[in-house]
Amino acid sequence: MSKTINSTVSGVLVEILKKHGIRHIFGLPAAQLGLVMDGTSKDAYFRYATTRHEEAAGHMAHAVHLVSGEMAACFGTVGPGATNLLPGVAAAWADNIPLLVLTPNNQLDRIDPGKDLLQNMDQIALYKPITKWSAMIRTPQRAPELIERAIYEARSGRPGPVHLDIPCDVGTWDCSHDLDSIPAIAPARPVPSPGDIEKIVAALRSAKRPLLLAGGGVARSAATEVFRALVARTGFPATTTPKAFGVVDFASPSHIGSAGVLAGTAMVRACQEADLIFAVGCKFSSWIPVNKPPKYSVPAGQKIIQIDIDDSMLGKNAPLTMGLVGDARESLQQILDALGAQASYAADHAWIASLQADYRSYRAQVDAIADGKYTAGTQIANSAALMREIARLAPRDAIFCIDGGQTMEWALTYLQPSHPNNVTFNPGMGHLGAGLPAANAARMARPDSPVILVTGDGAAGLTIQELETAARYRLKTVMIVFNDSHWGMYRPIGEMVFQNGNFGSKLTSVDFAMVAKGFGCQAESVGSIEELPAAFQRAMAAPGPVLLDVRTDFTPHPMDMFWLEVVMQGAKWIPQM
Repeated sequence: MSKTINSTVSGVLVEILKKHGIRHIFGLPAAQLGLVMDGTSKDAYFRYATTRHEEAAGHMAHAVHLVSGEMAACFGTVGPGATNLLPGVAAAWADNIPLLVLTPNNQLDRIDPGKDLLQNMDQIALYKPITKWSAMIRTPQRAPELIERAIYEARSGRPGPVHLDIPCDVGTWDCSHDLDSIPAIAPARPVPSPGDIEKIVAALRSAKRPLLLAGGGVARSAATEVFRALVARTGFPATTTPKAFGVVDFASPSHIGSAGVLAGTAMVRACQEADLIFAVGCKFSSWIPVNKPPKYSVPAGQKIIQIDIDDSMLGKNAPLTMGLVGDARESLQQILDALGAQASYAADHAWIASLQADYRSYRAQVDAIADGKYTAGTQIANSAALMREIARLAPRDAIFCIDGGQTMEWALTYLQPSHPNNVTFNPGMGHLGAGLPAANAARMARPDSPVILVTGDGAAGLTIQELETAARYRLKTVMIVFNDSHWGMYRPIGEMVFQNGNFGSKLTSVDFAMVAKGFGCQAESVGSIEELPAAFQRAMAAPGPVLLDVRTDFTPHPMDMFWLEVVMQGAKWIPQM
């Protein structure tokens, strides 16, 4: 039976979203998109929410995919709304997250070229650098085709955000569409050829110093369990990028740390000493100490095998021995099958044992910092001790939302999500302020899961208005603010490198508990580590959002120097390393 929709362009858009399982819609009221807002807010199928700022809508659509695997949509009005959405969309672009961006526009006959109407802007050009695909709907005849195409583009190959621009008059025009006329095409899951699979298997069996490296593609393709099976089958050292945080079981004897360089010295050493790096769904970004000269050059004789869904990423950031197009889950399963249950390996067990010892030594180093409880010469809690206590208190099934900045370093050091779908973080752009919108979205997408947000006071201040969103929708989340009155990552640069008290890293002391209460949330000020357990339990038992404002002091991380060595290399003001 035909499923023909006779409606407006906006009405057809709403029905196509339902057809493809896009339930979550986030944005700020946009009169020019009123029919879409009306349709999705009235239909019980959708989980529709308005935010206090458009940037938050983009971060929320991003986070929905991280915790549920679903694709979401975000919107903002023409001009300033479209520009305010950009940071959230850019973060999704950098992290390869599929989402649909909807922007209305002025009347069709007043744009291209613009007639200088209020809020006029070339929104296609605006979004082109940070989307996989961007199009304006100009006719009702092509509207269904373009909407269907946008959703396919977002999910296919290396996923990413897509953008549809809808002139306000076009959105109201009559439109008809048979939903069955364009089938929902499942994204392809390509695999290397059988011959290439055998070459990978041979390389894994013969490697003396092998390293298994999981990237975000493993998490996105639901390949966590099969990657863990490969780790268990081989016993090889295993690590992850930040986007694959949680893929390797933290209790596995093969685990040498996760989240890129924040895994610690064992991971850095393994990247430099391995004779084979087998990387799946990993693009060798700034977080990975591979091919980052002068300090992290590829050593002579090292082989790198990379499997990625996107052929343009093969060899882009690291020289390869083999570069193969493949879906992470299907490729790993074929490799595991080809290895067999009784495969023998040439791996050097003494080398693997030395990495495990190095990892234990690194953990002892960070634990020694946490054991100190307070920073030198103060009675103020250090960030390591606070984060370790949060990790101890958190339920096993908690979703951790990690914001950017110095707090992020300690979060990725101590928090242990049970699965990559139990953590949100934006490592591609490293946005400060993404944490609170992500926590709101995580609770909406998975209302039965505990949601814990850790953020610094600098990051918290950037999207603090989203506490009102949390209160309005009664989202049961726990937001823990590490309040040290500084832009933490920049404090040592201003104070130690330039000896400049006016560098700009010092902030005033903000009473975030009072701010949160003003937005309608419960809140407490926590003055010490000893006070945290009871405050945390009260927060977890509360019926709605709770903010804990925890006084802390800047605490250097053992891997801080890496950012200067890699990200800022070449800058003449960097101290001698």
